[in-house]
Parts: sequence; structure tokens; C-alpha cells
Amino acid sequence: FPYTTLFRSPKLELLMRSVVIAAFALGLCASAAGAATFPVPDEDPIATVNIPDSWEPKAYDGGVEATSKDGAVYIAAEQVKAEDIKSAIEEGIKFFVKSGVDINVDSQKQTETKINGLNAFDLSFSGKDKDGPTNVSLTLVKTNAAGKVLMLYYWGSADGEKANASSLALA
Repeated sequence: FPYTTLFRSPKLELLMRSVVIAAFALGLCASAAGAATFPVPDEDPIATVNIPDSWEPKAYDGGVEATSKDGAVYIAAEQVKAEDIKSAIEEGIKFFVKSGVDINVDSQKQTETKINGLNAFDLSFSGKDKDGPTNVSLTLVKTNAAGKVLMLYYWGSADGEKANASSLALA
């Protein structure tokens, strides 16, 4: 079934997008041919990330990032040293600002869930980047490592999400 057929409710669509991105980043989906696996971080990893080669993933100090082939969707996963969720969220917001994403804070929706048995907290927003309107998601996964949070960053246009849904699902 196409992504748009399964998720007709905007609230459910936001939740499912976050869960898909989180599963993608944690490597919970079966690895697809043509996908690279990255430890996050490179030394003493708290997670692994599977990203399609076509997204040209790049490792950086503490994480990995990738942009869809059409440039419409950006994802990143990194370890953040944070003793509490509030400081981790502040780190995430700083990353979006530094990356040129303008977040509409009034649009914030939050969801708590479990990913692979770990507590996760997702913040979703509407926003804008250099290409126009975008959906933004910041998912924090509390790991078993003291003071270490897995931070999942996501932004993409609605059309970009639809066009890249199969890549996200297959990662």
C-alpha cells in the first residue's frame, strides 16, 4: 500500500513518520541491498543506522547524516551527551537553527513511544527551509548508556516524504 493510502490522518501521519524514521535510524528494518550501516557514534556505538547508498550518507563526529537523492528529505542520527531530555531537546533545536530550518514552535506536537524497548520522545513541527514548507521531527531515544541520548533529526517537504517513502521503509 502506498504511504499516502495508509496514513490519512495528519496526527497519525506525523506519528508514523516519526516511527518510520526511528526504525530507519535504529536499523530495526531489514537491511536492503544497496544500504550502508553506520555505528552511532563511530566509537563505542549506542545504535547502528542503515541508510540507502543513493542518499550518499556521510559520517561525522558523533553521527551520520544523509539527504534523499532528490534533496527533498534530510535525516541525521547522532549521539548527544545529555543528562536529561530538556538539554537534549535544546541541542536538537540548535542543530535545526544551524542547518537553516525555521521551526514554527506553535505547531509543536509531541508523542511518547517505545522503540526497541527504549523510551522515545518525538517532537514534530511545521517549518520552513531554503526550499519552502517542510515537516520537521526531532526524536530522542533514551539509551541504556548513562548520559547518552540518540537524537534523530528529520525534515522534508510533504511531496518529498511521499516520493521517498519507499527508501525510508526499505532502509
